[in-house]
Amino acid sequence: PNFWCLNDTTELLCDINNKFIGLCGYTNKRCKIETGDDFCKSKSPDQKQSPFEFNGGLTGVNDNYFSYYTLSLYWPPSICPLIYNETNDLLNYFCSPHTNLGEPGRERLALHGLWPTFSTNGNLCPWTNTTGHGFTQAHYEYCLSRENIQQCLVDATEVLELEQERLKILAPGYLNQFNLVINHEWTKHGSCCSGTFDNSISNYLTAMLDLTDTVTRPSSLTYEYIQLYAGEKIGLTYLISMLNQTSIINCNSKCELEELWICIDRDQNTGLPNKLIPCPLGARNTSDSCRKARCEYVSIPRRNRLELNIINEDYIPKIWTILIRVIFVFLVLKLILISFGGSYSTLFYSF
Repeated sequence: PNFWCLNDTTELLCDINNKFIGLCGYTNKRCKIETGDDFCKSKSPDQKQSPFEFNGGLTGVNDNYFSYYTLSLYWPPSICPLIYNETNDLLNYFCSPHTNLGEPGRERLALHGLWPTFSTNGNLCPWTNTTGHGFTQAHYEYCLSRENIQQCLVDATEVLELEQERLKILAPGYLNQFNLVINHEWTKHGSCCSGTFDNSISNYLTAMLDLTDTVTRPSSLTYEYIQLYAGEKIGLTYLISMLNQTSIINCNSKCELEELWICIDRDQNTGLPNKLIPCPLGARNTSDSCRKARCEYVSIPRRNRLELNIINEDYIPKIWTILIRVIFVFLVLKLILISFGGSYSTLFYSF
């Protein structure tokens, strides 16, 4: 289905007005509209598109309409629990047993996703405008995860199997049991540039891992100014400067590093990610959570095996130690009070 009436004129208007491509490019009553139910159920199997051949996604977006990529990396110690629990931590999409303390994927920047970014104000794949017209990204993701329509499902085992070892280190969150990340990242972002990657989720994943490896390896800027600062604080302005304005820093309310969004040029011939570029001003203004939280410094939290041992082995003994001390102090005070009470009674009766 083709939801988007995009052309050179509407693209130019979007750039001039710094607006969402979807808001500019959609022409009401001229684009065919279908609902999630139509897509997932009504068509015969031979008419349904496979996610492995999903050129442009449901938006019908032309790969040529986006101008650069955003590589999103996250810092697991800020996001993931000390020990991942498959039941309790279901909604921690970027966490898995491979983000547990002591695992190699824990203490480094890890892959969130690679996003084709439309226009200079940081807009991603233009799904949003379909919300008011009966079909949203959520509809398609629901189809992927709930409707059990084979053509909508991604066989994550097939996609991830060849990259298992690299995923453990570079993208540990992709290895949780529900495969939520690979389904979500492909449908929301990868499908908008799938032609660039030969309509292959595997090619898209390999490219993301290659980029993550390149920008986080020793001697890289992120290694020098984030990895080596683990357990410390670094000035926000200084960090942005040292990363050559190529990254958007995202913090939580405690001014702890959560994510790093790296801006990457799009090769004009192949459309593939090319070199790091300064992030456009509009993109920085819409995503600068560290500044919005008024963070002068960014904390890069660290967890290690020693802390895990302390939590697992020493926490309960420390509670018992404190409790015994409290009981001891209470007994001493009681003896003192009894002693003073007896002395006072003897003195009183002597008169």
